[in-house]
Amino acid sequence: MYLIDGAKALITDDEHTTDKLEKVFLKAKKELSEENRLFLQGWHHFKEEMQQDTFSYLVRGKEIKVETKYESLSHLKIPKISLPKFQDWGDLIRWKGQENVPGAFPYTAGIYPFKRTGEDPTRMFAGEGGPERTNRRFHYVSAEMPAKRLSTAFDSVTLYGQDPALPPDIYGKIGNAGVSIATLDDAKKLYSGFDLINALTSVSMTINGPAPMILAFFMNTAIDQNVEKFIAENNLWNKVEEKLKAKFDDKGLKRPVYHGNLPESNNGLGLKLLGLTGDEILDAETYEKIKNETIATVRGTVQADILKEDQAQNTCIFSTEFALRLMGDVQEYFIENKVRNFYSVSISGYHIAEAGANPISQLAFTLANGFTYVEYYLSRGMNINDFAPNLSFFFSNGIDPEYAVIGRVARRIWAKAMREKYHANERSQMLKYHIQTSGRSLHAQEIDFNDIRTTLQALYAIYDNCNSLHTNAYDEAITTPTEESVRRAMAIQLIINKELGLAKNENPLQGSFIIEELTDLVEEAVYAEFDRITERGGVLGAMETMYQRSKIQEESMYYEWLKHTGEYPIIGVNTFLGKDGSPTVLPGEVIRSTEVEKQLQIQNLENFQKSNEDKTAEWLKKLQLSAINQQNLFEVMMEAVKYCSLGQITNALFEVGGKYRRNM
Repeated sequence: MYLIDGAKALITDDEHTTDKLEKVFLKAKKELSEENRLFLQGWHHFKEEMQQDTFSYLVRGKEIKVETKYESLSHLKIPKISLPKFQDWGDLIRWKGQENVPGAFPYTAGIYPFKRTGEDPTRMFAGEGGPERTNRRFHYVSAEMPAKRLSTAFDSVTLYGQDPALPPDIYGKIGNAGVSIATLDDAKKLYSGFDLINALTSVSMTINGPAPMILAFFMNTAIDQNVEKFIAENNLWNKVEEKLKAKFDDKGLKRPVYHGNLPESNNGLGLKLLGLTGDEILDAETYEKIKNETIATVRGTVQADILKEDQAQNTCIFSTEFALRLMGDVQEYFIENKVRNFYSVSISGYHIAEAGANPISQLAFTLANGFTYVEYYLSRGMNINDFAPNLSFFFSNGIDPEYAVIGRVARRIWAKAMREKYHANERSQMLKYHIQTSGRSLHAQEIDFNDIRTTLQALYAIYDNCNSLHTNAYDEAITTPTEESVRRAMAIQLIINKELGLAKNENPLQGSFIIEELTDLVEEAVYAEFDRITERGGVLGAMETMYQRSKIQEESMYYEWLKHTGEYPIIGVNTFLGKDGSPTVLPGEVIRSTEVEKQLQIQNLENFQKSNEDKTAEWLKKLQLSAINQQNLFEVMMEAVKYCSLGQITNALFEVGGKYRRNM
């Protein structure tokens, strides 16, 4: 069409030829899809709009106005979005189908036209000791950041749905390699001082088996924060004091408190109702209104990806069928209660990669798991456009070439499937994902070099338009990160975002020959892996024969062998060694939870259980009956967590949902 149109413009003195060309042109135009025709008609106007100083677009009906250029120190106006210089309409249509501008199908370059302003993608992972220690770390890593984007690591006791206790196999793990959370009060302390319904606050929770219980803790924490605000506005503290006296003082129990000094930025929000919940203070109508407004506003993510747990990370606690049912109940609750800003699952490839998978397997297994959840939710009668926006993804970024395009390929495959197979709307087609730099690429030799690897991985992620990013600390190979190493890790992405000139452009990968070819190669390889999974009966069928686990182990062994032989060079590990041979670095201090923190968690748990013992059995029974009668478990769980600890709920559900058992 472009060539015919050009020929028509050149031939001005031959009416017969011009008429024939016009007929051919109109015939070709009829064969053009409506979408492509409108694209070509609007392309010139769009380019002109992008040349203006500002550009406006809509997100959920809200107009967003952004500057289209960045002025360098040399006073050059650097475009935030660079457009192709194609003239041929065929080239433009091909580019639109595979690439397109950020914010347009198939979202290869990004799901929004421009990046957020005022909110960097920084999201730092923290968790150690009791809730107070981790709360202090959260306030440290978010200091002076306009957006508070928190990511929570839980200890293995919590990850397996158990309460802190004295038996050695539990006691030694309390608060180590993650925070210990067993009750609603623990969650209130953990997130105290952060306004959980502020539009710039977002909380991620890395937990899977007991994810619904931890999510219920979090939602109630946010609700009670808003109840606190209402109590303060209406001066109802006398009622709070009466309830605390009756529930604790009169029974000879200690009132729960935040132990230690509050960090400077913690204003105490969330701590005034420790030991109580809002419905004990307010009338039912007022409480319900605050509850509905809160859960519809709060932002964040709970991981809750049970399929990758079976395939890679191993913190399954319930039978797979029951765990999937719990995930479905959470999503149905979200739909019924209009929870739009919180992701009910973070479909995770990170742990698959950390277990040894190469980037192709990580991406293919993760997307396949995502489509399995889609099919399961559809089978329960949910509408694709009601739940797809509540799904998010989580990938690892290593140094392999495929990691340069992992987000591009994921967005493209997801968008195509959502539109062409599931006929989903635009919002459902947008794949949102978090990146964490590779933990496996951190080495215990020459640990200072780890920051260099992390910087390169962060650069991949930012150039690929990730939605949020965690940069690992260089000393994570040998210990829990220190404040100094965490500050350096945060500085990596801040320097890229704030100082690196090319990062001011928001689609720097587009137009590169190698990036386009890599994207096509990885996409094709992912489809080939989909076929192998399909041949084995889909994701669940492949899990029955441990296909995913076996493939991950084979790929891990391949990497380790190449590292061992030196065929895969790792600087400071198997080549370019220091004069001392680059020995393994031993930490001067291994950060672990203290005896005081462990004892305190056990005492706090006992206090919580005694203060609620008159209601615990009743709510555990209600949970079990809901499971048996096929009612929504999460709806009941939102109430049960007010009176029951994590371990009590887990053990009650074991009786009706079954424990996880691995196929051998």
